[in-house]
Amino acid sequence: MRAYVFHQNKCRWGIFLVFQTIRTVGTVGVAVLINLLIDAVSAAMAARNVKPLTDCMLICGLYAFALGGAVFLAEHLKAVNIKHIMLQIRSGIMRGILEKERIADQRKNSAAYIALLGQSLDSFEENYLKNLIAVYDSLTGMIIAAALLFYINPFIAVISIAAMAIPGLIPGFFGKRLGVLQKINLQNTAGYHAKIKDICSGFEVIKTCRAEKQMEELHDAGSVLLEDGKERTADTMAVLYGLANMASVAVQFLVMSLAGVFAVNGLITIGSIIAVTQLTGQVISPAFQLSARISQLKGVRPVCEQMEANLLPAGACELKADLPEMERTLTLEDVSFAYDNAVVIDHVSLQFERGRKYAVVGRSGSGKSTLLKLLAGYYDSYAGRILADGESDRKTGAAWIHQEVFLFDDTIRNNITLYKPYDEDEIKRACHLAGLDDVLGRLPAGLDTEAAENGSRFSGGERQRIAVARAILHRKNLFLLDEATSALDSETTEFVEDSILSLENVTCIAVTHKLTPESLRKYDEILVMEHGKIVEQGSFDRLSARILP
Repeated sequence: MRAYVFHQNKCRWGIFLVFQTIRTVGTVGVAVLINLLIDAVSAAMAARNVKPLTDCMLICGLYAFALGGAVFLAEHLKAVNIKHIMLQIRSGIMRGILEKERIADQRKNSAAYIALLGQSLDSFEENYLKNLIAVYDSLTGMIIAAALLFYINPFIAVISIAAMAIPGLIPGFFGKRLGVLQKINLQNTAGYHAKIKDICSGFEVIKTCRAEKQMEELHDAGSVLLEDGKERTADTMAVLYGLANMASVAVQFLVMSLAGVFAVNGLITIGSIIAVTQLTGQVISPAFQLSARISQLKGVRPVCEQMEANLLPAGACELKADLPEMERTLTLEDVSFAYDNAVVIDHVSLQFERGRKYAVVGRSGSGKSTLLKLLAGYYDSYAGRILADGESDRKTGAAWIHQEVFLFDDTIRNNITLYKPYDEDEIKRACHLAGLDDVLGRLPAGLDTEAAENGSRFSGGERQRIAVARAILHRKNLFLLDEATSALDSETTEFVEDSILSLENVTCIAVTHKLTPESLRKYDEILVMEHGKIVEQGSFDRLSARILP
């Protein structure tokens, strides 16, 4: 985290802090000018000569102009600095999420990532970055104001500095509670986003079962939790600010009364009383704000921990390179895999050869889809060895075509190319082989038609054809198909199957429930699974009696 906030932005921080210091010095220095101005008024009245007053007014005018410029530059540089830090952190978190092992992604609720990149980062910006700058500003202002107080009257300065501890101690008692509340708010936010995601994703189910009222109640319950947590945080801050402000105002009244006593006894001038009042406020108020801001910095610690868990290490600028292609063989040697101690793949040994086509058949729950995920490198916690071209534990690039196809809320072209540059002829060839010609022909914008959220404007079969085109275009030589044509009609299924299985030097491993002779004869080898084991393997002619219904 520190690397993102500080190390990568040293120059920006340095330039900003110079102008921020100038701004703070200038703001505190206003009290000195007020002192001079009041004393100039007194002198002008006594001498009946306005010349000293007009000279002082000119100096004050120039000072105000210069201070305005310093404030503008400091605010501009602060905005630029925060912008660059937030861009780097957002990018680092997104790269960290994209670099996670896929099993971790499956176990992590995506709503938590949405909350992290939304409200959590907003909280980090407000309660950490801006507070950090405010802490520096408060410390600088307090030091300069205290020095000026010592210059005007050391006794008042000592009393002011001692008194500022009173309001400054109050926020320290709230730091732990604010941290707990912040953690609860993070959990409530993630839970609320998860409910919204479920409701929006399951809209068809909700409407079909007429469960609108139940979903509304579920949403409202999550909403109440979220807002109650925010209200408790606001109430805690209200108590903190109320107590500290009360103490701060009382101390300022005390110091001003003492200054009045000093003035009556001729120890300081009227202008010094005004200056002392101003400077005391610039010592006591920042002390109160400093403690409150430090409490908020401590309270945002759960957010920082959540960010650090997902941030890619600073300096890791590039995502991992594409996985190498399978050149000769993909081998499983006595591989076993279990979900929560339930064995799903049981001592499987297989070898897949480049360019051959394999069908994996068996009853539901026999381990077919898990076998594909192991081949795709989804899991690391398996027993045995998986070798690509003889190399142990080397993951290989594969095109995975799922039964449930995800499409981005973008054009068909971008869903197929995934934003990579491809020649137009290559894209059209992939679409043709995937059987998309008739679909594109019906659309007014063709490939540039918007797919809408998760491809909602297309049927399941049309989405699967887009996924097939995506796999063909990206020229992977290992295709893993999990019921990839389940949503297609028989004619399109045959066309797409023929297109995929006719690809030269491409290895296809397809999980299928379509146990028809016409379909199974197209494969070089059929693997029969039962209870996580390969119980039969061979050509269709040899296994037909075993696998046909």
